[in-house]
Amino acid sequence: MSIKMIVTDLDNTLLRRDKTISEYTIDVFRRVRDRGVLVAFATARDFRFVTEHISPLFGIVPDIIIADNGALAQYNGNDLYKRLIPADTANTLLSRFDLVRCASTEKTYFLSGDYANDHWSIGKEATVITDFSCKIKDGALYLDGNVGNSTIDITDGIPEVRAVTYSDVSLVTIVHQGASKLNALIAVERALNITTDEIVAFGDDYSDIDWLAYCANSVAVANAIDEVKSVANRVCGDCDEDGVAKWLEENVL
Repeated sequence: MSIKMIVTDLDNTLLRRDKTISEYTIDVFRRVRDRGVLVAFATARDFRFVTEHISPLFGIVPDIIIADNGALAQYNGNDLYKRLIPADTANTLLSRFDLVRCASTEKTYFLSGDYANDHWSIGKEATVITDFSCKIKDGALYLDGNVGNSTIDITDGIPEVRAVTYSDVSLVTIVHQGASKLNALIAVERALNITTDEIVAFGDDYSDIDWLAYCANSVAVANAIDEVKSVANRVCGDCDEDGVAKWLEENVL
């Protein structure tokens, strides 16, 4: 298998359910990098989650970050793809949440005081605790929180955005209509002159369905939802059992 890039989701895919990673998986990814294969992390989380938490904690520095539910793609810190919700639209949407959790902008990660003990957010250099009484002045990469109504209601009348839901949490994330892991991945392919058959992609949840269906070599972890397994070409082990790393060692290394 001639592979030039590995793209993997983080939560419940590369990371275990408790958000840790084994020394074995770390070693596999270091050997992958030593082979000259590019590593990309694709996550719904804020890009600072990778640069300020994952990389320092586990020592894996990805070549490419696809973050904020595909609103941002970076190669070695340089933007390859970016889709922002305009500030006016973001502020309109914030008023529709029952409880706002956070708002990610390029400069600042705004976090609600109700979630101030969120250990994934504490320590980010750009984190500002707020009650969202002040308006966001810059475009937003994403907004998320809890809604009492359906996701259709919260985006009603705003065609330039879309809602993202998850199988394991009740939060709803709003991103630009053009923001998706698939669109970001296509931008990465074009910028780096890599074809889809030279990529292996791993995922587990709703936001992974379109780009796993797109990739010629797509792998669902054993704990993935059925919708992901139905579009993936292969299934590897559970995220708690180093499924991604074991598959890479057997098929790429």
